[in-house]
Amino acid sequence: MVTCSKCGFGNQETARFCSNCGNSLEAARPIEGERRFATVLFADVARSTAIAERLDPEDWALVMNGAFGFMNASVSRYGGTVSRLMGDAILALFGAPIAHEDDAERAVRAGLEIQAAARAHAGAVRQRYGVDFELRVGINTGTAVLAFVGDAVKTEYTAMGDAANVAARLQSAAAPGTVLISADTYRLVHAVFDVQPLGPLDMKGKEAPVKAYQVTGVRAVPGQARGLEGLGSPLVGRDAQFEALRAALDDLDKGTGAVAVIVGEAGLGKSRLIAELRKRHEERAQVGGWLETRAISYGQAIPYYPWRTLGRQIIGAGEMDGAEAVREKLGAWAKRLELKGTDLPSTKRCWRSREKRAGRRSLRCLATPSSTACRPPS
Repeated sequence: MVTCSKCGFGNQETARFCSNCGNSLEAARPIEGERRFATVLFADVARSTAIAERLDPEDWALVMNGAFGFMNASVSRYGGTVSRLMGDAILALFGAPIAHEDDAERAVRAGLEIQAAARAHAGAVRQRYGVDFELRVGINTGTAVLAFVGDAVKTEYTAMGDAANVAARLQSAAAPGTVLISADTYRLVHAVFDVQPLGPLDMKGKEAPVKAYQVTGVRAVPGQARGLEGLGSPLVGRDAQFEALRAALDDLDKGTGAVAVIVGEAGLGKSRLIAELRKRHEERAQVGGWLETRAISYGQAIPYYPWRTLGRQIIGAGEMDGAEAVREKLGAWAKRLELKGTDLPSTKRCWRSREKRAGRRSLRCLATPSSTACRPPS
């Protein structure tokens, strides 16, 4: 039975309107939602009211359509769901309706990618309209009720609860161009990202201050995400496997390389075995470099993603570095090794059109005009 909130009359479960007074019964029905552990991302335009005041409404719509395009693409790329578009902001959910083991990391990566794309978008906006375009991003992880809310006129899938409220407050407190995360999110991603602690922040509507961290970038080498910091236990039952890996590691000092494949079901200790091997490597007298990379589910669309990540580590390039910065670091790395052909001219200035024949362009490298080995980029 559904009780009318206006007159108190009891109606049948299938009734949409009160049989006594005609009042809508949609608000009186319990929300059919799902309680989920999810990460909520809020992103909005800083100083949007002042910008919209200076622009024609059609121009402002073009600016925001471009912004929504790269924000939605970033959220989708990392497996999130865009729940709402709110004029100059978006609400995105990670962990609903599809959950992943690394939803918090996915959300932060999406936030960083959104800010990188916003900087490129800001240049075009500034050149065309003469206004500064900047985004603020807030991310929080917690328990929320995820449900379709609304009525017959309008329905949307959204998150309700304090987790979404904190994400919105973090977004409001973030400096333009930055990504702010809560302590709950930080505990899940601290091994992957470099952060700057901002301490407890007073937020509207919150009785106690909320600890916040500003994400400054992706770590070149991720830390240990599993286990409890400061606590450890000996590796048990893996002596044979560890000795095989240790022998292969020691052979590196003799110039002998090897490939080891570790296969096992989830939870058998593959990551722990590698962690112990790394510890052994760092304790050796002649310590060399240790590089790690991994295949990730949201990198399936990126060709050779693990090897690209490994290559960036080798030359000292971060994941957020652009193509120009990576090219410069690659050239510096090649020069340190005294490799031939280390002049790596910028793609932007390397090629120019020499002539047009039959509708086709003939391209020549400005750095080495006579070289036949240097080819134009595809």
